Amino acid sequence: MIDKCYSFKLLNKKDLKKILSIRNQKKIREASFNKNIIKYKDHLEWFNKKKKSNFFNHYVLKHNSKLIGVGYGEKYSKSERSCLWGFYVDSKINSDIKYGSLIKYLLFEKLFKITEISSIECQVKEGYEWIKNWHIKWGHKVKDHNKDLKCYNLILKKKTWKNIKKKIYETGFKKN
Repeated sequence: MIDKCYSFKLLNKKDLKKILSIRNQKKIREASFNKNIIKYKDHLEWFNKKKKSNFFNHYVLKHNSKLIGVGYGEKYSKSERSCLWGFYVDSKINSDIKYGSLIKYLLFEKLFKITEISSIECQVKEGYEWIKNWHIKWGHKVKDHNKDLKCYNLILKKKTWKNIKKKIYETGFKKN
């Protein structure tokens, strides 16, 4: 299902310009808490800060060497043994492959291989209930609703992922 034409490796400096162009796409900005266009100077500063952190888990998906998107884990909480996860995909790519699902699958595998992590969390803004429902199909539970940020906080436990990942893999990553 996932063959050698794919790579999912740590984000590096040479991919920053392409990543920035994806992060500044209209659909990505609309779904983000920060709606402003990101300047390269700020993007570089963001990357350098992330790279220096003790928990750098930003992965780039490439298909036949073409950059598709990013999956990331950040804001690791030692006390809760969890981190926040997210992803974004180049909206200009038209494909029969569900790249968002592929990034999620590969990211969850990477994050749950970190022995300290027992759960991963994400935030979905109000108005994006279809995304919330998509995550629920992938085993997430609604943790709570943040009225200030106007978002749902969702959580996926490592045990749940172990029980459902084979079924998700077997379902495949191609659009119906």
